[in-house]
Amino acid sequence: MLIPPIGTHMTQSKRGFTLIELLVVIAIIAILAAILFPVFAQAKAAAKKTQDLSNFKQIATAIVLYANDNDDLSLISNHDVGIEWFQSLYPYVKSNDVFRTPAYTRVAVDHEGEPETPETDYAINGLWTHATPLTNSSAPAEQITVGLRARLNGEIDYHPWPAQAGGAWDDLTTYYDLDHDNEDWFLERLERTPWNNQGSNFSFLDGHAKYFNFDRTVRNTFALPGFHNVDRISYFDPVAP
Repeated sequence: MLIPPIGTHMTQSKRGFTLIELLVVIAIIAILAAILFPVFAQAKAAAKKTQDLSNFKQIATAIVLYANDNDDLSLISNHDVGIEWFQSLYPYVKSNDVFRTPAYTRVAVDHEGEPETPETDYAINGLWTHATPLTNSSAPAEQITVGLRARLNGEIDYHPWPAQAGGAWDDLTTYYDLDHDNEDWFLERLERTPWNNQGSNFSFLDGHAKYFNFDRTVRNTFALPGFHNVDRISYFDPVAP
């Protein structure tokens, strides 16, 4: 075996990354990030949408359970004395958090001239807030009971019928609140496209919940306003709640 002379050292060649190689690696990482970030965002949105649908399902089930305990009658809401619809459902849900949606960040909004953060992020169909028999509906599996409250609107209900007696049922522009500067029941009260500008979840009278494009909820096999009022019952009818 040859022994190197005293005073000499074995050397090893060390080579680092060149600038070009570093730039290539950075470019690859940037491309992967551009591809994966939207995927992660979509996955996160899908999870929130599923959680929101679960909330709608629990609310729908709670409405049915309440009716079972109250002679088939829907809950009662009375704004004048401070009785809100969701309060009657507290005993029928596991947590009051079901009335908080993951669809948006809650904010304080103007309500009766004062800023407030609504206690629920969901808006109930006014047909079912006056001790109305659930069997009044001819199509409970098609009848919407709850929608998503518009983020910037403090009202937690809506009325799917024309604003005045004899109003045009086939013209959605006649569906508005006379007491709140002709506020549109659908356009201003409901968050219609919280998920990728496509649609929203809804609760139905038979206890199920489902995602729908909003236009499909008003324009389907039923006459306007579609799933929101399949029997066209209005506040002005003698049999109205």
